[in-house]
Amino acid sequence: MSSLNLSLTALHTFSIVAKELNFTAAAGVLHISPSAVSHQMKLLEAQLGMSLFHRKSKGVTLTQEAERLADHVNKGFNLLEFGIESTKRANTTERVVLAVIPSLLEHWLIPKLGDFYQQFPHIELQLIAQDQLIDFNRHHVHAHLHFGHGQYQGYNCTHLGAEWIYPVCSPNYAKELGKNAELLSYQHGIEDAPGIIDWNNWFSHQSINMTSQPVNRGFSHVGHTLTAAKYGQGVALGWHVIASELITQGALKKMQFEPIAMPFSYFLVTPHQTHQSNALQCLLQWLQLQFADSRPCVVCDE
Repeated sequence: MSSLNLSLTALHTFSIVAKELNFTAAAGVLHISPSAVSHQMKLLEAQLGMSLFHRKSKGVTLTQEAERLADHVNKGFNLLEFGIESTKRANTTERVVLAVIPSLLEHWLIPKLGDFYQQFPHIELQLIAQDQLIDFNRHHVHAHLHFGHGQYQGYNCTHLGAEWIYPVCSPNYAKELGKNAELLSYQHGIEDAPGIIDWNNWFSHQSINMTSQPVNRGFSHVGHTLTAAKYGQGVALGWHVIASELITQGALKKMQFEPIAMPFSYFLVTPHQTHQSNALQCLLQWLQLQFADSRPCVVCDE
């Protein structure tokens, strides 16, 4: 614009006059006097070296050149307004990229996000499903909601909550449950490495001797077994935190066994020597509140 030596104020006034086709009406929109509008239009015509209006007793009409100019000027001001608003939003919106173990993300975190969005409308949260601890040097991620021992060299690890395990199934499956229940298993070492509790561990902990080999149906992730259990396909070893929403909704039912504490917990992991933004601190505090009431009762519901 500077190379054209045109007045931005005069161009803006022109865009309004082109819509109103009347200097007095344009002056009302701009909250200036009609004479000021007239002066700016004369200035713009002088700078462009062309006439822009056919002046009449009641208003004006645009010349052909002015009609073409009005189209470009209006598009330009729309683009300028969009750029300014985007800049303002970027200045007020804080972005956090959070990696989360997949089953916790799908079954526990996503159902709770409405509360987070309502409390922190200024935070733009991007979520990434990630099994193993993410490589912060290779990925632009601010934190990882991870399950493990919480002792990672070079990282800050904030403890969020413990985890327990117990059998779950759908209410209808529970009514028809017999000796030959189908057991739903997940692949160890993906989300729980190295805190493994499988069906063999669970039977041993409960002092149950299996007289026959049960039917096992395998999946890659804990969340998959919970979904299969919800649809009446067998009994899953439910992680309490991950299964809690499905249990609350009545889609799954806890069976009459004491929960077993898993040897590892949930941590929010961030790199050392990195600035923790206000948005990340808000997210951490919110997560701590969500985990606060996560401990199950010692005796499960019947």
